[in-house]
Amino acid sequence: MKRSLPTVLAAALATIAIAAPSSSAEPDDVRSRWETSCMIRHDKFDYVLPGAMRRNDIDMWIVTDRGRGTQPMTRDFGISTVNGQGFFIFTDRGGDRIERIQLGPETDLARECGAYDRFGRFDELRSIVEERDPQTIGLNYLAVPYESEGLHIADGLTYTDFKFLTSELGEKYAARFTSAQHLIADFHGERVAGEIVEMAKIGDLTRRLIERALSNEVITPGKTTHNDVARWLEQKLHDHDLLRAWYPTVYSHRPDGSEIGGTERVIQRGDVLQIDWGAGRNNFSTDIKRFAYVLREGETEPPPVVLNTFAESKKVQEIIRKHVRSGRTGREQFDELKQIIRDAGYVYTELEEAGPDAPGIEVNVGMHAAGNIGHDMAASLFEIFPERTKYVVRPNSIISLEYIVFMPAEEWDGNKIPINVEENALITERGIEWLHPPQARVLVIR
Repeated sequence: MKRSLPTVLAAALATIAIAAPSSSAEPDDVRSRWETSCMIRHDKFDYVLPGAMRRNDIDMWIVTDRGRGTQPMTRDFGISTVNGQGFFIFTDRGGDRIERIQLGPETDLARECGAYDRFGRFDELRSIVEERDPQTIGLNYLAVPYESEGLHIADGLTYTDFKFLTSELGEKYAARFTSAQHLIADFHGERVAGEIVEMAKIGDLTRRLIERALSNEVITPGKTTHNDVARWLEQKLHDHDLLRAWYPTVYSHRPDGSEIGGTERVIQRGDVLQIDWGAGRNNFSTDIKRFAYVLREGETEPPPVVLNTFAESKKVQEIIRKHVRSGRTGREQFDELKQIIRDAGYVYTELEEAGPDAPGIEVNVGMHAAGNIGHDMAASLFEIFPERTKYVVRPNSIISLEYIVFMPAEEWDGNKIPINVEENALITERGIEWLHPPQARVLVIR
């Protein structure tokens, strides 16, 4: 298949970001981060926004910013203002670009970035709308009842803001208001090269920190608790100038089939130990898991049943990577993927836990959009987020490749060993490509 230039560039840039330890090992300085976010803003407005607006039949998109970062999408458009209320106005006036206007409080950095065509006063809103006379006006409220995390980024318009816009623009234009939910899903679903590089940087740093946490650098069997490990990761957020995506989830599986997580429980030899964690930087957040085994006395490597379970997880991973592509809805691909997994000899389960009577190796898949927040609102393949399965997977969409494999183990009294896998990855026309090195082996704690 012929490779398009944007895809080749994105893949190359992501590879460069991973290959350069200095770029991901040390925090970028403030100026560098701002320059990167500014570059991304230009490219998103130039290359992604026109298609997102036109596919969703929105002529004008008005985003209300009440200041101090209260708009969930503030960092997509600029930096937080210190006071006052403003608007970001995007208008399709034909041609190959979307007009961009910022009204209200601004900063020198906003002008320096150059992503907007002009700036104006708060009270110019009505005249701008009347002059352009859009037939549809997208606002940031949901088209469906709020039912899952991630959708909140499309729901930043308050009731007070809605009343103001209705009064300010009048009945004529209020009748043309529509939800910008699907526009936002497309806007977040298609990534430009700069976004891919930034996500690769923070993804690589996140996975390396988790892998250090699952080592004897941090863990002493019989002494270290789950919460000790979580607090070590929290300290690394501070050390690397990162934001918390969520508090680290550290949990153990035992041969009796029990799962213990997030407590002062002491990590024991023979534990199957996992961490689910994400970190944020420069408007990007990760969501990654890692898997480890705590050696028993006398063991020099994990027992065969643990190694075999991990090997099965890698087989499932390749099935997923080869059969999920951009261009179709999450639902179409998800239903097909479930059957492909069954045809490969696995038992597909809709549960995120082993079935009490299910024979064989069970698999559950739950892949959600990622990027600007840990669970983003673009196309997903995840039953608990049904709204997002309706979206078309856009080119170069960032996703969490997430699934669970449950492997029967005689050594575990017939219980099943679970391996929870989660990697941040890129969906292209070829399949799923890595943004950071995936877990290649069982991590060992001695």
